[in-house]
Amino acid sequence: MRLVAAVSLAMVASACTSVRMEQRDGCWVKQTRAFPSTLKEEVGPCARPVPIWSEDRLTRLVQECVMHTDYRWQSSALVAWNRSEPLPERESEEKVLAACMSRAETILNTEKGALEQRLSEVARERDTLKASIEKERNQHQAALTEQLTRHDASMERARNQMHESNNLLAEALGEAAKKPAPSAVATATSTSSSEGLANTQTDSTQRSDAALRGDVSSSARRSSSSQGPQTAPPPRVVKPIIDTTDDTPLMCELPSATKTKANQSRASSKKKRPGVRYASECTQMKPEPSFQPAEPEEAILATPAQQTAKAPIPLVPQDADAVK
Repeated sequence: MRLVAAVSLAMVASACTSVRMEQRDGCWVKQTRAFPSTLKEEVGPCARPVPIWSEDRLTRLVQECVMHTDYRWQSSALVAWNRSEPLPERESEEKVLAACMSRAETILNTEKGALEQRLSEVARERDTLKASIEKERNQHQAALTEQLTRHDASMERARNQMHESNNLLAEALGEAAKKPAPSAVATATSTSSSEGLANTQTDSTQRSDAALRGDVSSSARRSSSSQGPQTAPPPRVVKPIIDTTDDTPLMCELPSATKTKANQSRASSKKKRPGVRYASECTQMKPEPSFQPAEPEEAILATPAQQTAKAPIPLVPQDADAVK
């Protein structure tokens, strides 16, 4: 019975014991609380103080190496302390610094080699890019030179053609100026009737009358205008025709002949020629003072579109003094 009570009391006492780990001033501390309110502290391994980080690359590498070495020792010391084993031996500061210096030098040499390799690659890329740019520049310059040469050649050909056309135009104008002017030919047609009316028509009036009658077509006008001036036929005079029927008006003879024939006719059986009146029976025909031949109306035709041909203007050499 007493044994059972002792075991239960030990179990209760162990159940009331608590252990806590904390870091104080860079050292690990283990706090053990037991029943009833018993506190026990044990100091474990301590860490090195945190250094002031330097801006120098080599110094910064050494500081980082020292901190990594101390962190590895703290980890192994905590494991041994928790197992209640003795702490591992800590290396001296001089030994740690020497090892870290050699390691930092190795790291710097490695970085330097990588940097030199990268610099060589960049130099090769730069040379390649420079060569390609120079090649493209030469090609572009050659293309520009060829294009300029072609342009100059085309301009020279155009200039020569223009000078040649101007010379041909000047020669043609000179030959045309040497030729005599063509003689002007006018055609007139005169007609007369038994009433004593006279009508005179020229080429312009004949064309107008023909256009009013619809005898001349636009195609004929175009063909005649394209063929150029043609020689007009000689004027044609219509011979008057006298009708001796009763419906036509009678014509009077001349006065001298009328007197002689009148005396002879009185002596005879007073026979008269048909269609003839004597001076005593008719009056002499006189032209009406107010008579004027009516001008024919001009045909209203559609005006064709004006077609012009432009000839190149010859180049006139300018005086050097006038240009200045």
